[in-house]
Amino acid sequence: MSQKSLYDFETEQIDKMFDCKNYLFKNSKHEKVILESDTGVKMVRHIIYKPADVSVYQRLALINNPYLCRIYEISESTEAYTIYEEFCDGMTLTDYANGETLAEHDALNITCSICQGLYALHNSGIVHRDIKPDNIIICDDNNVKIIDFDISKIYKSNQRSHTQTLGTVGFAAPEQFGMQQSDARTDLYSLAVLLRKLKYEKKMSMTNCGRIPRHWQRIRTSL
Repeated sequence: MSQKSLYDFETEQIDKMFDCKNYLFKNSKHEKVILESDTGVKMVRHIIYKPADVSVYQRLALINNPYLCRIYEISESTEAYTIYEEFCDGMTLTDYANGETLAEHDALNITCSICQGLYALHNSGIVHRDIKPDNIIICDDNNVKIIDFDISKIYKSNQRSHTQTLGTVGFAAPEQFGMQQSDARTDLYSLAVLLRKLKYEKKMSMTNCGRIPRHWQRIRTSL
């Protein structure tokens, strides 16, 4: 059996384990697929190709927190990891705000929910590193969930800086520009920026916000 057919076979077996029969969405590379089981549970099947590090997802699978997207299962084949995660029905915080500032009560409730999710992450040694409106889901039941852990990292006390500079311009903390390692304070910085935008800025568009350009890794502080 070839590596590809073996991978397809293993994925099919896990789909059956979850009784996933309805494929609601597939992207062009089939790297992310939204599935629905017979019981109505929706999941995202997320493929991460080796040699990617999935240690963050392995830790996330041990966390059951109402403010974090739940990781149900991680399987491994010869060429990739397959991650089954919760599909959060709702809208992003960007869409929820709809270009308007939020009332103080709403902004604080959302912020407190994000803080509880971050508390669970940081207690497990995980730094999200990309807290922004597009990574916050306001669910149909009004619960708030943090999603997208693709650039999250496990904090390492003996590491001075990250080997790769990632984040979203406009929300990323200074240390994410290659100056030092990210830690819990990195997420709090991004959360403070998000709260300011929620409360005081009418336009919370992500149009001008992309991942940190690679050449910015060369930036060094003179302090």
